[in-house]
Amino acid sequence: MQLKVRPGAVVGGAALYLGVQFWHTMKNRNTWPFCAYNMFNYTLPDRWVQLRVVLYEQDGVVVGPVDPWCLLPVEFFRVVSLMDQVFFSGGNPVLREEFSRRTLSRINQSPWEGFDEVRGAPRSPTGKPFVALEVYVIEVDRERCDVFDRASVYEPRLLHRHDPEGVTHGRGPTWIQPV
Repeated sequence: MQLKVRPGAVVGGAALYLGVQFWHTMKNRNTWPFCAYNMFNYTLPDRWVQLRVVLYEQDGVVVGPVDPWCLLPVEFFRVVSLMDQVFFSGGNPVLREEFSRRTLSRINQSPWEGFDEVRGAPRSPTGKPFVALEVYVIEVDRERCDVFDRASVYEPRLLHRHDPEGVTHGRGPTWIQPV
């Protein structure tokens, strides 16, 4: 027995599929097998949260705030997911310390160059190793913050401070640009 396919049914099915896909894209919704492709196409609210990282040298030289993308030699969009697992989802202080210690060790001992979607390791302006890092969650306002200035933020909240040598002296973020 041979199955007969009507061309009109194929065209109608394709049109229905594309219509549903278009609706998901416009509404920014994901319902398998339809996807809004929101990695590339999404709308931001008036305010949203992001992560920032600040790195310290022994003598107090500060690098940052920077996006966390440069902390690991993987694609930048994967770094945020990893940071979420370490600093938000689990909340395990031992895991946070181990992640911070290993990250600083990797950055200092064998920094990597950026390539394609992998951001290069942060570099110290003096060439000295980093000994401390802080991870902040910050709030950004579309209207009043400069989205290209990593210090133009509202209400930074310290998520984790890895400072075994006490170089930060427990002070808060001095890098904030008031808005």
